Amino acid sequence: MKTIIFVFMAVAIFIWFLSTLRQKPSHKKGCVDVIIPAYNEGPCLKQSLENLLLNPYFCKVICVNDGSTDNTAEVMEEVKQKWGGRFIAVTQKNTGKGGALMNGLNYVTCEQVFLSDADTYVPPDNDGIGYMLAEIERGADAVGGVPSTTLKGAGFLPHIRATVKLPMIVMKRTLQQLLGGAPFIISGACGMFRTDVLRKFGFSDRTKVEDLDLTWTLVANGYCVRQVNRCVVYPQECNSLGDEWRRWRRWIIGYAVCMRLHKSLLFSRFGIFSIFPMVMVVLYGVGIYLVTWVNEFHATGVHGVVQAIFPFLWVGVVCLIGAFSAWFHRCWVLVPLAPLSVLYVLLAYAIWIIYGPIAFFTGREPQRDKPTRYSALVETSETYSRPSSTGSERLSET
Repeated sequence: MKTIIFVFMAVAIFIWFLSTLRQKPSHKKGCVDVIIPAYNEGPCLKQSLENLLLNPYFCKVICVNDGSTDNTAEVMEEVKQKWGGRFIAVTQKNTGKGGALMNGLNYVTCEQVFLSDADTYVPPDNDGIGYMLAEIERGADAVGGVPSTTLKGAGFLPHIRATVKLPMIVMKRTLQQLLGGAPFIISGACGMFRTDVLRKFGFSDRTKVEDLDLTWTLVANGYCVRQVNRCVVYPQECNSLGDEWRRWRRWIIGYAVCMRLHKSLLFSRFGIFSIFPMVMVVLYGVGIYLVTWVNEFHATGVHGVVQAIFPFLWVGVVCLIGAFSAWFHRCWVLVPLAPLSVLYVLLAYAIWIIYGPIAFFTGREPQRDKPTRYSALVETSETYSRPSSTGSERLSET
């Protein structure tokens, strides 16, 4: 049933996406400031900043060193010497990501500000940022893009994650916007805001998922939050199951805590079509999986359980999704890896069962995790393992 519903959802989103192809990116250049928080980001920071500074839509890049103990400060000084006034280097005591972002906001002079992470590749040579800016010009107060996956230097797990991540984010957040009035979240890896709006509400460190908290705060106060699928960025994923478990634990616990903090949204249009469906899918999925596995185990043994985890129709659908991701990333190994994406479904379900209810009722969160960064980030668009200059255009062509 879930697979059939998903197919109908995918067809509906595809038809809607075709209707948006006439939209054009903004032609205004140099009118967006960037804030990048950095805590021990030495291995990947330099090239991230270089890519941002090469993007013609950006005016200044503001990097806030949040009390790093590695060579982050030295990397920032090197970039400063090269780029001069276009790069603002800020150093502070460690306050957390929310505090670093708000400190960086003090140096913003443009009417729009773009937020991303130090490990994220933002392509400097396509119009992704222009599409976000165009949505702001049409009246949006905050706009989210699509975080995909950086595959250069990545191990086995990030490749599995990449098989379905981009298409699923596009479909889910588009459907949330159409039905609920706004996407579920503006990701911390790719978000653009009106500067005055961000100054008014800002980020809080009351939760470890400050991007989700801010998104829901804007929705609750009646601001226009939108999703732009033609801006795709590439954050790093986790290379180990331990890192992945801790990261997903933070996301899911933070989600439960935000439900506690934003109770007034739960039975609004946004809550019914954006917040609750995420929970209901987990409850439905856990129940169906458990009943099916038990029945299959009693009927045919372990072989039946394996077949229940990888049903033929579902495998076919995820391989099609993986084929799209493989084409977009120019990495065809993603197709046979696509069925293994069930690992992330089971991971999320397990964390929901163990931590979700406790977090909702107690509001307690673990300390912010920090996955091990890849040894190197994308150096230039020519060396990246996906289409460089026309990534978002290829997405629209599809």
